[in-house]
Amino acid sequence: MSAIVFQVAGQKRGIMLNYLIRAGAIASFFIITPAFAVGLTEADFVYLTTQNVQSDGEVIRGLSPKEQSRLHVLINDLMTANDPIARAKDVSNALAEFKTHQQWEVEHPGQLWDEPKRQAPN
Repeated sequence: MSAIVFQVAGQKRGIMLNYLIRAGAIASFFIITPAFAVGLTEADFVYLTTQNVQSDGEVIRGLSPKEQSRLHVLINDLMTANDPIARAKDVSNALAEFKTHQQWEVEHPGQLWDEPKRQAPN
């Protein structure tokens, strides 16, 4: 009789352990996923507005997902959290760089600034 009780208790522990592992994996996914999100958040747009950057401006509308992600990281950089001047400078420099990328793409239709340059056939 006691062997059956221990067997049932072991099964319950196994089910509970399995449940906890799955719950932990799901919770980890939802905690980690926003850190790798692509794009700008509402808070990013609020910050850009404080820097006199129009959220519907030409540069912002033309950002690639890679550039949006980089801008998001700069706006939320913990290294410049206590230095608003450095953060503003980093964001301003990045926006200027993105603008030159967009201008280059206008001057070179059908090409992207970060693609490897095509070699002319011999």
